Amino acid sequence: MMNTKRILALLLVCLMTLPCLAACNFGKTETNTGGGQLTETDTIVPEDLKFTGETFTVLCREDNAWGQWLHEIAADEDATELVNEAVYKRNLEVEERFELAEFKAYAIPGQYAVHDDFINTFKNSILANSGSYDLIMSQQAYMASYELMDLFSNFYEVPYVKDNMDAVYYNQDIIKQMTIDGKLLYMLGDYSLTYWESVYVLYFNKLLAENYNLEDIYQLVRDGDWTFDKMTEMAKGKWVDLNGDNWPGEEDSYGYISDISNTTDALWDLFDIQITARDENGEIQIDVDQAKVVSVLEKFIDFKKTDDTYFVSTSSSDTEDSNPVDKIFREGRALFYPAYLDRAQDFRGMETDFGIVPYPKWDKNQDKYYTRSQDGYSVAVVPIDVPNVTKTGAVFDVLSAISNKTVIPAYYDMALRDKYARDDESGEMLDIIRDGFKVSFGPFYGDALGMGVEFRQLIGQDNSNYVSFYAVNQKGYERKLKKLMDAYDAYGEE
Repeated sequence: MMNTKRILALLLVCLMTLPCLAACNFGKTETNTGGGQLTETDTIVPEDLKFTGETFTVLCREDNAWGQWLHEIAADEDATELVNEAVYKRNLEVEERFELAEFKAYAIPGQYAVHDDFINTFKNSILANSGSYDLIMSQQAYMASYELMDLFSNFYEVPYVKDNMDAVYYNQDIIKQMTIDGKLLYMLGDYSLTYWESVYVLYFNKLLAENYNLEDIYQLVRDGDWTFDKMTEMAKGKWVDLNGDNWPGEEDSYGYISDISNTTDALWDLFDIQITARDENGEIQIDVDQAKVVSVLEKFIDFKKTDDTYFVSTSSSDTEDSNPVDKIFREGRALFYPAYLDRAQDFRGMETDFGIVPYPKWDKNQDKYYTRSQDGYSVAVVPIDVPNVTKTGAVFDVLSAISNKTVIPAYYDMALRDKYARDDESGEMLDIIRDGFKVSFGPFYGDALGMGVEFRQLIGQDNSNYVSFYAVNQKGYERKLKKLMDAYDAYGEE
């Protein structure tokens, strides 16, 4: 049983990673996802392996007012939109290959506000040994909990996944970062469109950039010179008082606009600042570069205090029309706007052309442009009561492999690069952005460690005194990390 559960989780990871690979180097057999070279593009599952008449059930989140998640794992037969059509055909191919009676998505509410209900659904099922789910996919933030670990299979014990870890459709960062003492409980890959959709990019208004006679931003990116200082230099002096009230407000035009909560959380990875590190024995330790955090806070807060920026706090319940920074950018009243990649679809009706570039490096010493996905993306886990771990591993691997070849290219090449992005350069930039996809241990376990939201808290308070903040909270961080590591040590014990 343990094997099947783990395999499915790995397959999901593969699907999430595939988008990055396919998008960056579609058609190639080697792709750099930030976690190393991936060379295997095909599944290792034998063609003659069948599960005739059986059902494969994935527990996942349903769509509602707080988010769209179901499309990454399910689609209707009459789907005509490119990505949904690819998902439908992928699922049908999986069914036919294994002679399954059905590839089934069992969807229930799973947004963060009701995460206890989602967790209790699978927890009660697993504790009752019901074998109801072959695979579980849900929000990374609440799935990454030491209290749930004993419910999940180790992917290194899931058939086919364990022997195919270097496949391009698996995210190599999560394998490297989340493997502790040979235990890997979560997978990320090309099955997860939500990872791609929630990746942070920087949008810019091409008309404003031209009117302000700015340097070629695309060329700055290519040359490795696109830095935070360069971006803030371009954004300064760009506030325009459109309503004549002599006060920066929602009706004006700005150099930089941003959500102050989720977007600032991402600064850890955008600026390549670690929260944890492994010591000489491979043990995870809290290890924050406090001096760099202070430097980031000081510069960012100084930038935020200028009239050329507009920051608001948004929530996942904000719609396209109620999100004020979305509205400002759509109406052509902002030069720069950091947001999720899926916003490109919302901006397709803009009259003004926009470009997409990576968020800038902290400075030129940073080795590449990094990005990460907001923690609402789906990770895959294999429940320990999975009925047939071999089936789970096989289906997950094939599901991921097909996603790499069809679903991700549809999302990246057709839906994004061709349909929504406004120029060829933005497609080139997406390749660079994909190359910087990052999954780090500290932010991944942010909820469990009580870390990862410090930039949100301190920037919101205009407080750059991280040293004092850390000193107050250090013992709490270390206690929580010990609980997490103790859970890893105890994992698998009777």
